[in-house]
Parts: sequence; C-alpha cells; structure tokens
Amino acid sequence: MTSVTESNSNPQKYHSLLESTVAERYRSIGFNVLVEPSASQIPFDLGGYRPDILATKEPDQNLIIEVKNTAERLSVDRFKSIAAIVNEQPGWKFLLVTGDDSVPIGTDNGILTLEEIKAKLSQATDLIATGASEPAFLYLWSLLEGLLRHHSIEADIPLSRLNQVSLVNHLYSQGELSREQFHIAKNLFPIRNKAVHGYRVSHLEDSTQRLLELLKQLMGEWS
Repeated sequence: MTSVTESNSNPQKYHSLLESTVAERYRSIGFNVLVEPSASQIPFDLGGYRPDILATKEPDQNLIIEVKNTAERLSVDRFKSIAAIVNEQPGWKFLLVTGDDSVPIGTDNGILTLEEIKAKLSQATDLIATGASEPAFLYLWSLLEGLLRHHSIEADIPLSRLNQVSLVNHLYSQGELSREQFHIAKNLFPIRNKAVHGYRVSHLEDSTQRLLELLKQLMGEWS
C-alpha cells in the first residue's frame, strides 16, 4: 500500500492508486471488473449512489465495492443503507475497502461462522484450564475479531474488513456494542499489542478472563 504520508498529501492520487489496486486484485482472482460503473450497468436501483467498482464472477459472486482512503470519519450510516439494499439481492454483496484495512483484498469469504467460533471458544477454555494464559488470550482475541466481523456482516454494517480499532469504534458508534463492552475492548487493546509483539504482560490471567467474559456476552446477544 502507499504510505500514509502520500495519502495525506495527495488524497486524490492515493484514492486512484487504491482503486486500481483493488480492481487488479479482483481481476487476478477471476472477477470481471468495472471501475466507476454507470447506473445502467448495475441491475438494481441504488438511489443515485454510484460505487467505485463493480466486480462479478460466475456463478453467483457479485460485488459492489466502495473504496475509501481511510477508515476515519466514515459515513457508516450512509453505507449501511446501501449495504442493506445490495445484500437483499441474491448473490450480491456490498464491500467497503479502505487503505487502513487489515483483511487482504479478495479474502472476504473466510470469516468464521458462529458455530466455528463456539467450537473454538471451547478450545480456548481448555487452554485457560491448563494455565496457558498467553496463548489463550491471543486465541480469544482472534475469536473476538472474528465475531465482530461476522456480526457486522449480519447487521448489514459494512465494517468487516476494517482494522480492529476502527471496527470496535464504528460498532460502538452504531450501537452494536454497549459502553461497557466498548471500554473493555479498548482497555484490552494495549495488552493484546504487547503480547503479540513479545513483551511481558502482567496479570494476564485477569485480562484473559475479562476477554472470555466479553466474548461469551456478545455470543449470547448475537446468536
């Protein structure tokens, strides 16, 4: 990806580059791609909205793609209404792609199902029981991210590709996370970052338990 500095200094150029990168990636995995398609090329009414990219692949993979330079200051409400229209069409899906995304382009169908998350949650509790707090914490964190991405898709909120910080922030602003859940997740971010990058983390048992309780609570609300 182009650097953040270039994104800030020449946003139009960065958007064009990002748009081209997304288009080429989908072409490389077998999609027919139209950049800046006209309204007549979209087989249903989007109320005047014009996407950046239309990507289709037989038999039933059809994508309406919006490209944004950054995940900051997104008009999620606007894109949520568009996503609801698109996702109602059989075989169609709305994607919001930003320069801040943590999910590789073209890997949008690999998000864990609720059933898979439940099964893996059981494995995580087994790890906790053995006293392996660090691997348990990191495993639980991956399940939390998977659950948040899965829920954003189910709720027609096009956030599933965003990095973890933006994902939590936008789900909270959309009312999908309570204030308490939001603060628990935010407080666990630095602990996750330390653990991932090889730093010692004190009282990891407590953090692991809080993360487990958050996951169970969200699973109960969203299942």
